[in-house]
Amino acid sequence: MSKPAKDNEGFVFTVVEEKGDEVIIEISEEDYEREKAEGIEEEFLLKPGRHKFIRGGFRKRHPDFKPSDLEPRNIRVNVSLPVALDVFNYFEQRAAELKADSYQTLMNDALREAMERAAKASPPPDYSALLKDKRFIKAVAERVQALSSPTRKRKRSTKAKAA
Repeated sequence: MSKPAKDNEGFVFTVVEEKGDEVIIEISEEDYEREKAEGIEEEFLLKPGRHKFIRGGFRKRHPDFKPSDLEPRNIRVNVSLPVALDVFNYFEQRAAELKADSYQTLMNDALREAMERAAKASPPPDYSALLKDKRFIKAVAERVQALSSPTRKRKRSTKAKAA
């Protein structure tokens, strides 16, 4: 079984074999040279050839690690989120203008700013006292009735009174 794969960072490799948690990948000479030409430091490149990886290896090596111990702002979660095209285009263009890491970073920053702004906002007013005030409720009811009447204070005809 051999299938080309590409992760989120652009790392290209071919999966040669999978056995349970074991995955053997192959790095071609072309892939190695392309990554090197893109400016990736040689110490971070996998040399051409086959390499064996173990899925879940991090957890096996660090059984006491708890993601909850990390600061939530440092944990990234992949989400599939439909976004309006104009919003996407705005953040993508803005990231290019600012030479930012990515449009995702700008979107994340905008969402965090909105979240922090909402947290600082004053709480909504407490209307519970008004809802207990019978004079207020009566005044609201009269106002609603006056506004909902199409002719406002309609006079009854004499025929309707007789009936």
